[in-house]
Amino acid sequence: LAAAPSSADASAVVARILEHHRCPITQQLLVDPVVGEDGHIYERSALETWLSTKRTSPTTNRPMGTGITPSLAARQTVGELVESGVLDHETSLRFFSDRGRLRVAQAAIPGPDLAGARKDFERCLEHEMSPAQKRVLEFQLKSVRWMQEGAALFQEAMEVQVGIRGAEPPVDFDPGAWILDVGSAVEAAVTWPALKAMRLTKWIDLPKGARVRVVGDAAELERLCERCPVGAEAKVGWNSNMAPFAGKVCVVQKTGERSHMNYILRRELPLDSDSDVEADSERRTYSFPYDALYLLSGQS
Repeated sequence: LAAAPSSADASAVVARILEHHRCPITQQLLVDPVVGEDGHIYERSALETWLSTKRTSPTTNRPMGTGITPSLAARQTVGELVESGVLDHETSLRFFSDRGRLRVAQAAIPGPDLAGARKDFERCLEHEMSPAQKRVLEFQLKSVRWMQEGAALFQEAMEVQVGIRGAEPPVDFDPGAWILDVGSAVEAAVTWPALKAMRLTKWIDLPKGARVRVVGDAAELERLCERCPVGAEAKVGWNSNMAPFAGKVCVVQKTGERSHMNYILRRELPLDSDSDVEADSERRTYSFPYDALYLLSGQS
C-alpha cells in the first residue's frame, strides 16, 4: 500500500498551487483573476493599470493586446484554499481584506456584494493584527453596514408608496423617485470632500500613467480652460471635443509646458470595450490645466 501523504507533502502541494495563483505583477494572491492575451493570469486591476500605458506582456515582454477574460476557475481555486483555512495568517488576512474591498466597490449591475464584503471583513477581524489594521477594518465594516441600511431604504420607500396610494387628501409625493434623487445626492455628499482634498493646487511633474479625474461640470471645465491658470502665462484653450472628458478618469500622457501649466491626457480606455469608434475616441489626447484635475494616483 502506498503511504499516506505527509503534512509536509500536503503543504508543498498547496505552496505549488499558490505559486501558480499569484499575480506576476503584484506577486499577491489573485482576488479578481483575468487571463491576458498572452495566456497568463493576472489580477484585473494590476493588468488594467499596466495596459493603460503599455502594449506588452508583463510576463514575456512581447507585444500584447488589451483583451482580458475573467478566470472563474482560478478565482474558485483560490477562494476554496483560503476558505479551508490551510493558508498562513498574513496571506489569509490580505486575501479577505482585498476581496472585501473588491466586493464593496463593484458598481456594475448587480452592484456591490455587501453581504459578502461584510463577511470578508468580519473574517479579517478573527485574525491577529495591528491596532492600525483593526481600525481600518472596523471603519470598512461601518461603511458596509451604512450602505446596507441605505439599500434597505429603497424597500421602505416602496412600502411608503403603497401605504399612501389612494390616501385622502392625496399626498403629492413619489417615494421611489425621491429615494433615487437622494442616492445621487449621497454620492456627491460623500465623494466631494475627498475630491476636494485631491484637487491639484499647483503644477507638478506627473509621470506618464498617473491617473487623474477631470472636474465634472463641463461648463466649469470650459471656463478653466479658457482662462490663464494661476502662475501660468497662457490659457490652454477649449474645443467641444473636450467636453466628454468632464468627470472622467484619465491617464497622463505627459506633463505639459511651464507656460500653460497643463497636462496631456487621454481618457482611461476600458479594456473590454467592444466599440472601435468609442475606443478610438478615448485614445485621443487633449490638454487640460492643472487646477481642473483631481490626482488619483498618489503622486505628489
